[in-house]
Amino acid sequence: MTELSAFEQPINERIRTFLRLEHLFCQFEQHMKHTSAWDTQSAIKAIIDLLSMVSRGDIKRETIKELERQSSNLKSFIEIPDINHGQLALLIDEQKKCIDQLHAIPGNIAHSLQTNELLNSIKQRLTIPGGLCDFDLPAYSHWLKQPFENRQSVLNEWFEPLKVLHSAVSLILNVIRESTDAVDEVAEGGFYQRNMESSQSCLLIRVLLPSDLNIFPEISAGKHRFSIRFLRTENPALRPEQEATDVEFKLACCSL
Repeated sequence: MTELSAFEQPINERIRTFLRLEHLFCQFEQHMKHTSAWDTQSAIKAIIDLLSMVSRGDIKRETIKELERQSSNLKSFIEIPDINHGQLALLIDEQKKCIDQLHAIPGNIAHSLQTNELLNSIKQRLTIPGGLCDFDLPAYSHWLKQPFENRQSVLNEWFEPLKVLHSAVSLILNVIRESTDAVDEVAEGGFYQRNMESSQSCLLIRVLLPSDLNIFPEISAGKHRFSIRFLRTENPALRPEQEATDVEFKLACCSL
């Protein structure tokens, strides 16, 4: 079976924020799997970026609102006979658990980390090219030379206040992605356009392509319609060109 690569386009700012958070959570998890000091630095960079995101706007409130919206929609499916009611009940319970955990957080998410002296020092130096050299932050350099187990323990401690948000964002995006089956479509001459369905609000457009194709989609979405241009790139240093042949792909307009 051919492996597919997914390309996603959020339709509103809330989903855009959740996708960015997911990207940073994945970055943190990936670098935590490795023991080098360079991976530790990348994991810290992910934490700092996450803190920057949660400090802007009310991420906690927006996450709770989205969980409540999804839960309300899922409860309306309970009367449908062909639905897996056991799995549906577990999903609704998981959403309620995330909502309760978010409500239990006093103030903003990860507020305690905003006063972390080392993280703030690193954050200030990140805007300077090469600003994390040993002579810039000797305390940080010393800590990076500690055994991996020591660094890992500290990173897990710093990430702890973000774990509830991580679980909530993963749950939200999984529900959205699984709400709609992808259907086969064809982009004639590398271009596809479609009107949004007025009966339901699309949250996320997903384009799935075989991983071995040397093309990728450029998705533009408005309130009433969206378009997809498939581009080919032989050299990443050069401007991509639109694919001239028809492109077969799978499309999902996720709306739950």
